[in-house]
Amino acid sequence: MSEKKIVLITAAFPYYPGEQFLETEIRYWGEHDGIKLIIMPVAQGEQIRDIPPNITLDYTLINRPLSIFNKILNSMKAIFTPSFWIEVVKEKTFSPDMFLTNLATYSRLYRYKTLLYEYFLNNQIDVFYTYWFTEVTYALQRIKRIHRCSFKVCTRVHGFDLYRERRKDNYMPLRRRYLDNIDKIFTITDKAKDYLITTYGYNKGLLETKRLGVDDQKIITSPSDPGFFHIVSCAFMVPVKNIDKIIKSIAVISDIINDKIIWTHIGDGPLEPQLLSLIDELEFNKKNIKHNFTGELKNSEVYSFYEKNKIDVFINTSESEGVPVSIMEAMSCHIPVIAPNIGGISDMIIDGYNGILLSSQAHIEEIVEALTKIVFFKNKKNRTHSYEQYKKNYDAKKNYNSFINTLEIL
Repeated sequence: MSEKKIVLITAAFPYYPGEQFLETEIRYWGEHDGIKLIIMPVAQGEQIRDIPPNITLDYTLINRPLSIFNKILNSMKAIFTPSFWIEVVKEKTFSPDMFLTNLATYSRLYRYKTLLYEYFLNNQIDVFYTYWFTEVTYALQRIKRIHRCSFKVCTRVHGFDLYRERRKDNYMPLRRRYLDNIDKIFTITDKAKDYLITTYGYNKGLLETKRLGVDDQKIITSPSDPGFFHIVSCAFMVPVKNIDKIIKSIAVISDIINDKIIWTHIGDGPLEPQLLSLIDELEFNKKNIKHNFTGELKNSEVYSFYEKNKIDVFINTSESEGVPVSIMEAMSCHIPVIAPNIGGISDMIIDGYNGILLSSQAHIEEIVEALTKIVFFKNKKNRTHSYEQYKKNYDAKKNYNSFINTLEIL
């Protein structure tokens, strides 16, 4: 059997930052014989991750800076394309912001179409796998439709490239125009499949759930000793993560429980000074509360922290998530979780089994109520449930090998 050539198109991976899920997935690609994987990032960063030696990096989409003339030319192509105006009329993108968003999307689509068709003619690729369902995917769908090319197109869909509610004006450009000429759309939750069908009209047969995952580090994190309650959170310090809710909730439970509270937050960000001010305002130092900001930690450092420390519960209070890697990591180490019912979190947490599932708004009152369930979080059976839920849905070895095998026979 001849070697199968697959191109993985990323936002920037292997360049930092972002796309951390691919750090794990890419190692499994490197272990599969009979596949020649080529990574083709759209953007380039200053720092680069290591990738397996048998995987190639291609610069087709990032070593072609566009001149002003070419940008104008692509925009003009869009304006004179009937489908552009069909999009304007059907999606009612008459406001200046929506019109420009639509125009920018078409302009990028035409740029990628030109570059990728030329690349295919010179390289004869079997499968194009886009990590995000964006203009790059649309460009490949358009190439297949116009040129009747033999390559397969598949994509993953996550959150920002799925839910129109996360976009300005609730607008996902071109999504309804590109329902065909794609071989497989891989969602990371079952709910995402339903959303694609009901919101955009995709054929159910194109959709398949292929979950992400993290490696099993074989770490069993113990609960803290009697009289102590250790809470851990992990997030970039930005408004959408609602870390202030954790702080306010901890301040409340300190008046309810007698245990010494320890709160560790992994991550940094622009809101750190404000969060420290809130901690001072709520007088953590006068209450029975110790806080620790670790700053940003590498993945290996997070696991090392879980291995060396006793932790009772992991908490997430974000207002927007997909399938958080931080929750997977905690679950894999036998740590119960408190988190809101958003994105794919309801697939991760079974309320009262391996954690507490909050409402999507994650109100302070319900966070406080959840945090008082200390006996539940320290219970060995419930902590084992957290690990079992991880093994069932988010074991990287199982998930990524299954995914790669699916693409291999596509």
